[in-house]
Amino acid sequence: MSATLLESIHADVRSLCSAAIKKSFAEFGIPKKTLDSITLEQPPDETLGDLAFPCFTLAKELKKSPVEIAKIVADGIKKLPSEISVVHATGPYVNFFLNPATLGPLLLNTTRTPHKKTPDKIIIEYVSPNTNKPLHLGHVRNAVLGDSVARLNEFLGTKVIRTSLVNDRGIHICKSMVAYEEERLKVESRKSKVPTPQNTGKKGDHFVGDYYVLYNTLLQKDPSIEDRAKECLQKWEAGDKKTHALWKKMNSWVFKGMNETYRRLGIFFDKTYLESEMYTQGKDIIMKGLAAGVFKRDKTGAVYADLEAFNLPNKILLRKDGSTIYITQDVYLAFKKFKDFKPNISSSAYVVGSEQDLYLRQLFAVLKQLKVSYADHLVHLSYGMVRLPEGKMKSREGTTADADTLLDGLEQLVKKEILKREKNLTRTEVNKRTRIIALSALKYYLLMVGPKSDLIFNPKESIALHGKTGPYLLYTYARLKSIARRAGGQKVESRKSKVEGYDFHNEKALIVALLTFDERIEKAAEWNPSIHANYLYDLAQKANDYYHTTPILKAEQGARTARLLLVAKIADTLKVGLALLGISTIERM
Repeated sequence: MSATLLESIHADVRSLCSAAIKKSFAEFGIPKKTLDSITLEQPPDETLGDLAFPCFTLAKELKKSPVEIAKIVADGIKKLPSEISVVHATGPYVNFFLNPATLGPLLLNTTRTPHKKTPDKIIIEYVSPNTNKPLHLGHVRNAVLGDSVARLNEFLGTKVIRTSLVNDRGIHICKSMVAYEEERLKVESRKSKVPTPQNTGKKGDHFVGDYYVLYNTLLQKDPSIEDRAKECLQKWEAGDKKTHALWKKMNSWVFKGMNETYRRLGIFFDKTYLESEMYTQGKDIIMKGLAAGVFKRDKTGAVYADLEAFNLPNKILLRKDGSTIYITQDVYLAFKKFKDFKPNISSSAYVVGSEQDLYLRQLFAVLKQLKVSYADHLVHLSYGMVRLPEGKMKSREGTTADADTLLDGLEQLVKKEILKREKNLTRTEVNKRTRIIALSALKYYLLMVGPKSDLIFNPKESIALHGKTGPYLLYTYARLKSIARRAGGQKVESRKSKVEGYDFHNEKALIVALLTFDERIEKAAEWNPSIHANYLYDLAQKANDYYHTTPILKAEQGARTARLLLVAKIADTLKVGLALLGISTIERM
């Protein structure tokens, strides 16, 4: 993985610190292999240092306590490079403080360069909805997680393939179909027009979702309707033309509606797989595994995977009658992905809710038994439940927080706040700001916490201009851009200007934060966008503190130039960083 110039500066500083540590250890005769494994970390509290070397791992080899080792190392560093101002021991750590006077000019004279493309590919499967209802809040969390991980990895130069598996057949789809047919018969008996999304003015996925809710209402009145849903599925599987025609029509309405929601969220896929095209697939793969002794038959004749070696319960792969189940299909899809996108698949990730943790572990174990080429690099990006303050959502009862209604509500809240503050904006500008701010509120709120944590999404909290929110980050960016506008015609010297005479003492926290940008992205790209989201909030806080405490436009010329260049660098970093969360920026708030 190639480094950007900005990252290289930080890497060089780390190398200098490591070199100083190794030189201090010279008299101990420590093996080169051990010295080469020295790693530095960022202290949790910036007052402790900018980089730290923990001495725990050397305690056994040197037969000294980590505290003693830290003191010996710190005392042994006699000469510091210009990039480091201070080094001292704090408990079992050797802490390094960077020199802003050296790093400031270097940072401001550096242009961010893109990472070079790598030959690796990452496949990410996410969202994977059913075609019997609109996307809901849980799908949105899934979508923004998958999209952000994709963007982070693409930033680092990796090719990312975005995929989705749509569950477009099955008993749940048939329930909507049966309810729609029931309604159609009633309407036709009254010689009225048969309802469609077009003549009712409803978005297609919402239209079909209403019939899924209606089915459960009908079921309470007449339990026999459940038999009709089963009969519908049987007809579909038998290829009944009338049933397939209705299925295709209703699915087309849902796909059209979902695609509108995806566009609204800024989500797209390179490849969409349909369950209807593969629900019977995978049997050959399982039977070959059975013939090779990889799998076994139980007493009933069902084929199963013995997963005792993985400390997992055994998993049925084919029913006793030879019919397939979900895992059969997922095994097939894993092979199909490899066929579609080979070679160089370095990881294949599944963004799936935590309730499927066991299932995914079993699937991955089965794929390892089948020796799938990338089986050691399968990833489950597990995420927790998300709900509204009102409580848990249920699709069949019509209490789901669907994505469109949620976005509509956020936009209404945002527009109200915009119109309070700005009376002279055009309608176009109001709508543009509304869309961007509402999406920032939604996406940041969902991404700022670790994926595995359950989450209560609070719409009113999410749009606040203060605190840990997307609008706060947009506000910080807009404020920084306003400083440049206020500089007006007063020419700011170019980046090649001599700013070495400025000590950058007030700017140190910001310089250190900017230098760690790529490092945080690398960590976040490994399936946890919250690392990056929290980095941006920390940067925005530091920028706002700086803006309030340090004169910029009224500073003397040398300081003014350095500070304006730094403000521009922070704004650029926020813009690039927010884009990696799928959030656009606006110049004015």
